[in-house]
Amino acid sequence: MTALSGAHRRTVGSLPFHLERRMLAGILLVGLSVAGGLSLWRSATRTTTVLVAAADIQPGQVIQGGDLRVAEAHLDSNLAALALTNSDLAATVGRTAANAIHSGEMVVRPDLTTGPVLGADQVAVTIPVKADTIYPGVRPTDEVAVLATSDPGKADSRTVTLLDRATVFDVGLDQGVVRSIPAVAANQGATPKNITIAVPRSAAEVVANAIANSQLTIVLLPQQGSGSKQQGP
Repeated sequence: MTALSGAHRRTVGSLPFHLERRMLAGILLVGLSVAGGLSLWRSATRTTTVLVAAADIQPGQVIQGGDLRVAEAHLDSNLAALALTNSDLAATVGRTAANAIHSGEMVVRPDLTTGPVLGADQVAVTIPVKADTIYPGVRPTDEVAVLATSDPGKADSRTVTLLDRATVFDVGLDQGVVRSIPAVAANQGATPKNITIAVPRSAAEVVANAIANSQLTIVLLPQQGSGSKQQGP
C-alpha cells in the first residue's frame, strides 16, 4: 500500500508540469497564428499612392499636369514595378503617351514613350533627302515643314509649302544607322540620307507624288506643345 501510494503521488505530481508545457505550446501557436493573420491583413490592405488619368489621354498626346491625379491602389509585386507613383509626377509631365489611357486608369511605365507616336489617322512617310536640303542635326520628335520645288533650275520653277508642320518619326543616317529615339548629340556628325515624318493619312498621296516629281526641302520648326499635331497641305 505504501509503494502504491508513493507511485500515485508521483503521477499526480507530474500532471501540472505536462499541462503547463502544453498550455505554453498552445499559447505560442495561437500567437503565431495571430501574427500571421495580422501580417496577411496588412499586406492585403497596404496601398500605394499612384498616378491615374484625370481625363482620357490619347496616343501621341504630351501629358500635362492637369491630365493626372493621384489615387490609392493595392498593387501586387508585378504591377508595383510598372506603376508610377506620386514621386514620379514631375518626371511624367511632358512625356508622350504611347497608348490610350482612359480616365481613371492607372498610368504605368509602358504607357510612356520618349519618341513620337503615330495617331490613329496618321501614317509615316519616308523622304529621301540631300545634305543641302535638310538641317544635319534634325532628330526624331523635331517638328518640320516640308517645301516642294517643281522643275528645279528652270525659269518657271516654283516652290510651295507642302506641309505646314509634321513630326520627325525617324532619321536614316549615311552610315545606315536608323534611330527611333532622340540622340544626345544631334546625329553625332553623320549626314541624314532620309527622313521619316508622321503625316495625316489624307496627305499621304500628295506627299508621295511630291517625292516622285519634286525636290523637297525640310525646314526645321520650333517645337509646339504636342508632337502629335500635324497639318496637311
